[in-house]
Amino acid sequence: MALVVHLKRVEKLRGKADRIARVTFRGLTFDTNVFENCEDEARFDKIFRWPLATAINGSETLEVQVYNHGKLLSKRLVGTFRMVLQQLVEQGQLELTETLLDENNASIMATVTLELQYQALDGTVGAWSERDFVAFHNRHLIPTPTGDTDTLMPEDETGGDVEIHYNTHVHSGSRPLRCKKKLKPRKFLKFNIGRKKSKDDEAAYVNPTFEDSEDSDGSGGMSVSGKGDNLDTISIASGKVETSDVSNKRSKPEQRVDPTAGKPQSYQVSVMIIRAQKLVGLNIDPMVILEVGDAKKKTRIEKSTNCPNYNEYFVFDFNTAPNTMFDTMIKLTVVHNKDAIRSGTPIGTFKLDVGTVYSQPDHRFYHKWATLIDPDDITADVRGYVQCDITVVGKGDNIKKSHKSIESDDDSLEGNLILPDGCKGERQWARFYVNIYKAVGLPKMNTAIVANVKKALMGQEKDLVDPYVQVSFAGQKGKTSVQNNSYEPVWNEQVVLTDIFPPLCRRMKLQIRDSDKVNDVAIGSHFIDLTKICNNGDKGFMPTFGPAWVNMYGSTRNYTLVDEHQELNDGLGEGVSFRARLLLQLTTELLDKTSPELNNTTEVMVEDIPRINDSVLGKMEEFFLFGAFMEATMIDRSISEKLISFEISIGNYGNSIDGLNKSNPQERSDDEDEDDDEDDEEETVLLTAQKAKGTDELSSMFSTTPPMKPETNDRQYFHMPYYEQKPCVYVESTWHDQRRRLYNSNIIDKIADKLDEGISDVKEAMKTDKPHPERRLRGALEEMSSGCERFCSLANKDSSSIDCTDLDRKRLKMRLKELIYNIQHSFKTMLCMLFIQIINDMMRVMRNLLSALIACIKDPQHSIPDVFIWMLVNKTKRIAFARIPAKDILYANADEELGKDCGKVKTLFLKLPGKRSFGPGGWAMQAKLEVYLWLGTNKQRNNFLNGMPTGFVEKKSIDPTVPPRVLTYSKRSQFELRAHMYQARSLFAADSTGLSDPFARVIFSTHCKSTEVFQETLCPTWDQLLEYQDVYMYGEPRELRDDPPMVVIEVYDQNTMGKSEFIGRALAKPVVKISTEPYEPPRFPPMLDYYQIYRGPLTAGELLASFELLQV
Repeated sequence: MALVVHLKRVEKLRGKADRIARVTFRGLTFDTNVFENCEDEARFDKIFRWPLATAINGSETLEVQVYNHGKLLSKRLVGTFRMVLQQLVEQGQLELTETLLDENNASIMATVTLELQYQALDGTVGAWSERDFVAFHNRHLIPTPTGDTDTLMPEDETGGDVEIHYNTHVHSGSRPLRCKKKLKPRKFLKFNIGRKKSKDDEAAYVNPTFEDSEDSDGSGGMSVSGKGDNLDTISIASGKVETSDVSNKRSKPEQRVDPTAGKPQSYQVSVMIIRAQKLVGLNIDPMVILEVGDAKKKTRIEKSTNCPNYNEYFVFDFNTAPNTMFDTMIKLTVVHNKDAIRSGTPIGTFKLDVGTVYSQPDHRFYHKWATLIDPDDITADVRGYVQCDITVVGKGDNIKKSHKSIESDDDSLEGNLILPDGCKGERQWARFYVNIYKAVGLPKMNTAIVANVKKALMGQEKDLVDPYVQVSFAGQKGKTSVQNNSYEPVWNEQVVLTDIFPPLCRRMKLQIRDSDKVNDVAIGSHFIDLTKICNNGDKGFMPTFGPAWVNMYGSTRNYTLVDEHQELNDGLGEGVSFRARLLLQLTTELLDKTSPELNNTTEVMVEDIPRINDSVLGKMEEFFLFGAFMEATMIDRSISEKLISFEISIGNYGNSIDGLNKSNPQERSDDEDEDDDEDDEEETVLLTAQKAKGTDELSSMFSTTPPMKPETNDRQYFHMPYYEQKPCVYVESTWHDQRRRLYNSNIIDKIADKLDEGISDVKEAMKTDKPHPERRLRGALEEMSSGCERFCSLANKDSSSIDCTDLDRKRLKMRLKELIYNIQHSFKTMLCMLFIQIINDMMRVMRNLLSALIACIKDPQHSIPDVFIWMLVNKTKRIAFARIPAKDILYANADEELGKDCGKVKTLFLKLPGKRSFGPGGWAMQAKLEVYLWLGTNKQRNNFLNGMPTGFVEKKSIDPTVPPRVLTYSKRSQFELRAHMYQARSLFAADSTGLSDPFARVIFSTHCKSTEVFQETLCPTWDQLLEYQDVYMYGEPRELRDDPPMVVIEVYDQNTMGKSEFIGRALAKPVVKISTEPYEPPRFPPMLDYYQIYRGPLTAGELLASFELLQV
């Protein structure tokens, strides 16, 4: 459905001037070319076309205006012609000549000649052929609308069903490359799925597209066909998506990185002890002892009272990592003390962790009552109450002033108790049973020197680790027995902890430690968030977990006398290497104080339990991990003279330095051997398979690329010589098959991503005053609803399997309930939007739905360990790493379950491990990888090359089951990159003056160039073109057109003395032109665009630039 207007000529004009005409319909305007030196007749002979989303109403009008065009002065109106389209709607085709009206609506002599054609969706005006309309000898000159497509959609239209098609013909707009006025940042609508390449502009005319110069990302427009429907019922999400000839070979890179998770920060805990009431005892002298971590402070002693008033204020300062801070316990103890010298008699205790306080509004409890209990007797009643204010403030937090306490304030005990979220009644005592079964994959804990000394003294080599497990919760600690000399310890012990439920502590810490006579050392740590393994409400469930494996991560498995990343093993910061797997189970039991069989002790107990049957963990499955290194660039010059290789590992598999460690069977008892026959299945299956392939297959070259010296083109950054030869690595491993957990997480992750994109689109539409943002909002809701329905159908597949734990079933039930609620709520929201259209309220609802979805993504019970990629120097020294969650690259037959990066080329930025990643030095690039990743079972491995960019040749091995070591690309294309660097704004101030001396480095593939340096400014205007000649790309050019590699822009502060300081980094995707395409509008020249600059996790300014990649 379209309206086509042929503006032929304007006659009987007065005088001689340059003429221009403008045609407007539904707010969308087209201008003709300037007709220069025109006298009485202007022959424009111009054709304009409006693709329509709804039928034309007979009351709508078309307007034609003719101007005298001035080169220096503004254009002057000659006359206007307005036409009601009722006759056109009835007949479908008109040709007319009418007079123009002046500004006073008086007729003038000038006339305009038009020809119009229109076809409705229901065919009421008959069919017509465009070739019967006019001679289309200049059809390629027909303009395409470049305004807001919503102006083509009038309101209050009704009709039949509507079918929406996405047309993915690429348009970009033609904003000039150099602009002297402030440009609005361009945000992209992301609901278009892919790009469809048109052969020529004639095809674009036959299949017209809507294009929005501010909302389109060049990935396509939207064409709508229907029968005059109400636009408020049109769904953007439910349309047919055309994905033919679409390349989807690259995944979206992560721009924002946060390496500061374990970085020490400043915190202040302030506690005001106001008063106490209903303390147990007669003629007591109460005093409050306040403990925060290891710090302790006391109030004064009040004499002979059960209701003392204190009004004392205490402050505790800390500088520690967030995780450590939030697990720190706050403990209030009231004691009866006759004097300050002798220790008093405890009356009652109250405790909570700092994280609970920090999670409250304004990070505080204000005028709340703490309930005192007897920590040694669970049958005892409440021992009293203490009223207090507790506040936790971190660096950068806003501190709100507390309102003054007024006697009439509601300070009642019942209404102001300190309780966990969702708890309204009295809390009960409960026991937490933590079953510790066994661990595998432990690292060697001694250096080679110590190992040789022990071997010489003991006469034989023993396993050099003596592990035990320590469980910490709510200030209590319990530990298992020590298993001497074992890389595969088996405990089969239960640690029993007793505390009030629901607890005011959120996390339970499990840590495998190596026992040593001098100092015990942590091997790995894991935290269980109780809020993730239980559910509040009438139909909720108590905390439950497993039996399931948990993966522990920490420092590298390089063994030196001093481990510089030991804090990672304590859970402080992001783990940079796999450390161990621990099999455990957690159950919770509420205690009945009236039961005569109740053991009223609160001490930590350790008991023996039967060994677990491995069948409940699921069957063992062989997995295959494949990686192809397409490119390795931006390597620092400090290691440019050394041999560099890259290692990929999953768990211990693939670790070239410390792979599978197995215990010495000579050092184990017969009972242990009998119990552990099935424990060794995981390693035995792999080793047997590898030995069958020969000793060469056991080498580290499976997981490590060949060592090479890097090269350079500019001396700024170095790159590996991966030209047409792309090195490949692969690792075979064996794990219990728990893919359903990862599949469910992937489905919900994709639903949340689409909903987040929809919210961003609506927010941008509202910010830029786009009409009808509720339509995109409705589309996002429909996408979410369809995704939730798909999850409900897929997630139930394995719910009855024997290897599903109790938590698996309960979380699935909770997820289904949550998602079904989302479906119902979204449809109710859409119905409200039809009548109310309160977008801000709807956006609030959408954000709540998004938060609920995000909370369901991560599964607390682990499955396959994460994948690590390390850059090695001289085969042994580890420099920088990247960590990829296994679920992101996991293969699945259903698209919804497929990992978002599986079978795609992923851009990875390697970072330094541990504390070295803190600050600007850690934010600077260590290396950039373009790597293809795939993870699946051996049964699925026939698909591992399906997503590779086309054009490679696989070198066949003698053994067809052995994957390729190298993929060779036979086709190479030459390109030229043009980086139009205009300006940056609001940059980070790197100098003490509050300004910077900024310059930018633009890196693409193996090439790097820099702009000039601007002195003392935060808004440099470079207005500079950087040209990169002889850029060679491997693969099919048309794939590169749709999925080009990213351009990296790094902004630095130039220092007179010393190294330049890193300010921030931005990523951009260039607009690509292959040799068969013309260099012409609307795609070229590309428009300037704003790109966000990130400095670690924070924003550090914006960059205004454009990038084009042209095939030579």
